[in-house]
Amino acid sequence: MSDPSNLDLLSVAQAIAILDAAPAEPWTLRKKIGDAQGYRIAADLVADRDYPPFDKSAMDGFAVRCADIEAVPHELKLVDEIAAGGVSSRPLQQGETMAIMTGAPLPEAADGVVPVEFAEKLEGSRVRLQQKPTPEKFITRQGGDCAKGATLLRTGDALHAAQLAVAASVGAAELEVFAAPRVGVLATGNEIVAIDQTPSAVQIRNSNNVMLVSLLKRLGCEPRDLGIVRDDPLEIRASIELGIAGNDVLLVSGGMSMGEYDFVPRVLKDLGFQLQITKLRVKPGKPFVFATRGKKFVFGIPGNPVSGFCCTLRLVNRVLTRLAGGKIDESWRHAKLTEDLPANGPREFYQPAKIHGDELTPLAWKGSADIFTLAAANALLVRAESEPARKAGEIVTALEIPQ
Repeated sequence: MSDPSNLDLLSVAQAIAILDAAPAEPWTLRKKIGDAQGYRIAADLVADRDYPPFDKSAMDGFAVRCADIEAVPHELKLVDEIAAGGVSSRPLQQGETMAIMTGAPLPEAADGVVPVEFAEKLEGSRVRLQQKPTPEKFITRQGGDCAKGATLLRTGDALHAAQLAVAASVGAAELEVFAAPRVGVLATGNEIVAIDQTPSAVQIRNSNNVMLVSLLKRLGCEPRDLGIVRDDPLEIRASIELGIAGNDVLLVSGGMSMGEYDFVPRVLKDLGFQLQITKLRVKPGKPFVFATRGKKFVFGIPGNPVSGFCCTLRLVNRVLTRLAGGKIDESWRHAKLTEDLPANGPREFYQPAKIHGDELTPLAWKGSADIFTLAAANALLVRAESEPARKAGEIVTALEIPQ
């Protein structure tokens, strides 16, 4: 039997449709290549010439004309040595070889390379080959890696070590990139104290801001810890106005439900925000708010840290990724269950789990405040609404947690 209390809640799929329709438009800036780590490139990057720009050796060895060598061992006359950055002054003739280093340009007429470990230098500038060369083996032809004009990086690609090496290879000393979304992180609640304070018997330290700032950095944002605000509508209003003024997005944790002290949704309405989402059919994370005012976005996430983490990774990230110039590309994994699971309830469920190789072990669910279990997880097992019981050995779906 369905739960009537779930009827007015949006499904995750419905929430995603709303989030993906929001006008999240990125803006760009120029960065020196050394400062572009983690940003997304804002324009396609193309090859300025062939790579490699010449026929080159892929090994230290000896350049040869393969047709000259019918059998081994075979002796050739050593007539030159070509280092990387050097060039031979003449073509290779019949009966000749040239010593060649990795990355050096192949001499004209050569079509093979015998690695140095299969050759022996003799007296009188002679070389004895112990391996019969194969045409084109150990050779990279001009344009073999990529041709001039080829698209190397596409708009929206994240710039990490390998991508920055590509940009450097084509001489892109500066890059047009999408700006990282500026995200303010604000905690609410009279029961919350700063982490360097001693809480009373009925208070807890503010773990949410530290957790969310860390996650947002991993998601390519520029987060700003805005501290804690008490459960007072005037103070909440002032903090939200200040937080949204200097940021593209504001994350507010706590104060999202319908209790007497849950002021955030009402304050957002008073500030002219449209509440696009107010509650979800999801566990954990039911009191989730998405509010818009022009191109400014406020996300209200539950105060319990596991709920806030799951909502940020699964839902908030969809808007943040587009603001950063990227396309949604979540890290889904399929793995084999290591134990039986009971049937799921009427809400989509995100359970901390551990993936080892191709196996997934669900971690004991102790509730949405249990950050200790979350810290041991590297994935979130995703279970559909009213999903039946699952047996060990069945394949399940999980969302990887960025490390």
